[in-house]
Amino acid sequence: MNSKISKWVLAVLALITVGLAVYFYLGLSDEARTNVLLNWGYILIILGIVIALISVFFTAAIKGVNGKTLLVAVIAFAIIGVVAYLMSRGAFATPYEAGEVAYSAKTHGWVELGLNFFYVTLGVAILSILFSVIYKAVKK
Repeated sequence: MNSKISKWVLAVLALITVGLAVYFYLGLSDEARTNVLLNWGYILIILGIVIALISVFFTAAIKGVNGKTLLVAVIAFAIIGVVAYLMSRGAFATPYEAGEVAYSAKTHGWVELGLNFFYVTLGVAILSILFSVIYKAVKK
């Protein structure tokens, strides 16, 4: 039942995205088209974050994951966030300028934080995959 609902929701979001992409290329003014597409991107990001957070708790409630496992996951998420923030700390003080485009130091810092969060998460995922493969090979 849930898989059917999620398939329909994803299909509707994909259709809206395709429709907005067509509107972007056939639309009226550049600024209006860009604003519509950027706002849809913001909506998709917010929906992704909300769905990711809800799915964790929903899965935990259905599968009966104990609180200890959930707490470890939340603490790991927070540690990765702190590490990413500390890695990007200097970026919050220096504005970014490239040609005619200039970003505030705060915007630059948040972008740097997001990229660092992704890199740290990618590194942790690769290390956990390697650990899992080596552990299974040694265990046999």
